[in-house]
Amino acid sequence: MRMENPRAVSPEAIDRLRAHYHLDDPLPVRYLYWLKSVLEGDWGYSSTYKVPVRDLVISRVPNTLVLTVSAWLLGLIVALPIGIVSAAKKYSAFDYAATFAAFLALSMPPVWFGFLTIMLFGVKLKWLPIGGVADLATGTVGALLVDRLKHIILPMTVLGLVQVAYWVRYVRTSLLEVLGMDYIRTAKAKGLGERKVLLKHAMRNALIPVLTIAALDIPYFFGGAVVVETVFSWPGMGRLMYQAVIGSDYNLALCCLMLLAVLTIASNLAADVLYAVVDPRVSYS
Repeated sequence: MRMENPRAVSPEAIDRLRAHYHLDDPLPVRYLYWLKSVLEGDWGYSSTYKVPVRDLVISRVPNTLVLTVSAWLLGLIVALPIGIVSAAKKYSAFDYAATFAAFLALSMPPVWFGFLTIMLFGVKLKWLPIGGVADLATGTVGALLVDRLKHIILPMTVLGLVQVAYWVRYVRTSLLEVLGMDYIRTAKAKGLGERKVLLKHAMRNALIPVLTIAALDIPYFFGGAVVVETVFSWPGMGRLMYQAVIGSDYNLALCCLMLLAVLTIASNLAADVLYAVVDPRVSYS
C-alpha cells in the first residue's frame, strides 16, 4: 500500500492504513502479521522509492553479493599466505612488518580508508572510477567486463583489506600454537622437511579456528558494505539499508535487517559444516 504525505491523506485513508498495518493490535500480534506477510512474499511498500520492497531488494542483492564475495575471497587470498609466512618466520623482519601493517589496518576506519583510496587512485592518479557500478551501458562483453572490474576494485579492496588485518593475526596465532605441539616435533624428529610439516601436518589443524572466524565474518562483510557502498555509491543492499534508515523507510529497513539476520544464521551453519570438512575427528553422522 502506498504511503503518502499525512497532511494530504483523508481520515478514511488513514483508517485503511491503520487496518492494513494492524496498528491497533498489540506489538507481538503486529509482528506475527508482518512475519506472515514476509513468508507469503509481501514485503511491503517502500515509502522512499515508491516501489514494492521485494522488487527493490531483489534488484540490489546481486550487486552486494558480487562485492562481498569478491572482498571475502580477496581477504582470504591475502591473509592466509601472510599469516603462514609470519608464523613460519617468527620474529623476522617480515613478521614485524606484517604485524605493524596489521595493527595499522586495524586502527584505520573504513570510511577514511575509502576516501583515501578515492583521493589517490580516483582523483589524483585518475586510474580508477570513484563510484558507481559501471559507466558503459552497451558494448562488447569484454569492454563491459573491464568496465565492471574497474568499478569494483576500490570498494572490494577497502572492504576486504580491512578484514585482512584480523585474519592475519588469527592465522599467525593459530599456526604458532599448532607448531608448538608434540606431534609436530615428532614429525620433525622423523626427518620430515619444514615445508611438509608446515603445510601437511600443521596447517590442517591451524585452519579450523581460522575457517570458523572467516565463516562467522561473512555477516561483517554485509554490515561493512553499508559504509563501503555508501562511500563508493555502489547500488547494493548496504547503501539501500542506509538510505532506508535515514529516510525512515520502515518496511525497507526491516527487510534489510531480516536478510542480514538470515545471513548470520547461514554463516554459522556454514562454519559448522566446514568443521567436518577440515577436521576428520568431527562427524555429523
